Amino acid sequence: MRGNIPIPEIPYAEELWLMVVITAVRERRTSQGKLFCDATARNATGSLALKIWGETLAQSTEIKPGLWGVTGRLESFQERAQFVVAEYRPITIAQYREHQGSEPVLPRAYTMDIETLTLSDFRERIGPQLERSLKLGNMRLEQQQRYLEDIAAEEERCYQLGSLSAASGRILSIAVHEGPIPGLDFGGIEQPQRERVFGIDEDGNEQDEKKSLLRFLEFMKDFDRETDELVGHNIIGFDLPFIFQRCLAHGISAKPIVDLREYNVRGVFDTMHAWWLGAKRFVSLDDIAWALGIESSKTATAEGSKVFDLYHAGKLAEIREYNLNDVRVTRKVYERMVG
Repeated sequence: MRGNIPIPEIPYAEELWLMVVITAVRERRTSQGKLFCDATARNATGSLALKIWGETLAQSTEIKPGLWGVTGRLESFQERAQFVVAEYRPITIAQYREHQGSEPVLPRAYTMDIETLTLSDFRERIGPQLERSLKLGNMRLEQQQRYLEDIAAEEERCYQLGSLSAASGRILSIAVHEGPIPGLDFGGIEQPQRERVFGIDEDGNEQDEKKSLLRFLEFMKDFDRETDELVGHNIIGFDLPFIFQRCLAHGISAKPIVDLREYNVRGVFDTMHAWWLGAKRFVSLDDIAWALGIESSKTATAEGSKVFDLYHAGKLAEIREYNLNDVRVTRKVYERMVG
């Protein structure tokens, strides 16, 4: 029996053996009730979908994420390739290294958060927009009262709120923590962790938004939504769309990392959605952290509502640290939710 063939070169219908990292396993049943598992596997040569039928599962130990040797054959199902496993057994890291000639590619969690500011040119649009809204009767009563009491104050309030839309705002910084996915055991293999910030350097200097986006995309180029996870709080509703909308504004050709049109977005863990068991309701990261006994990322001088003032006070280093602290808190919440 042949084996250790690069995944892209596996022929159909030939019995083969492979050494892989299984990164995810889902137990399922056919419409007739027949048990099987869908699994995602990868090694240094690529990724592969596995199917393990109940008869095979009954003859072996429990299959779970880890290092495995598998035998089987590649088949096509609904125009998608899948490796139907006939036998599987755990392997050691030494065996994997011997046959692959490299370290295993383990699934990673990228926890991220962005800080945004309103575009300076947007200030010119606020006055005419508010006037038009009032004239057409589209202004809510409470806003109408604020506007008629103090036009300048309401214009300033609306200007600062422009940071919440990529059409009127820009990204000041993107903080990312890269680390292991909690709850997955790969035989004691140590997985490094690191933090990066794009947009504000370690000395507190602001960097060009377009260049920061390009560096972020370069950093994320190896993200695999089949095995890795993007983690964030309201990341589906805010951070991810904002990033790629700003890419569009800068003429950066970038394919979105994940498909947000999916009902359950593959490759994303949104702590806000997870708190509500998938329902699209709001809860702040700070409230979840408090409920879980996790120290807040907010301080007396730094929080989301103060980013505008901190920026104009030249305190970019404080914004950078607050951005990182948000990511650290999100990571701790994520670990509690899935660990």
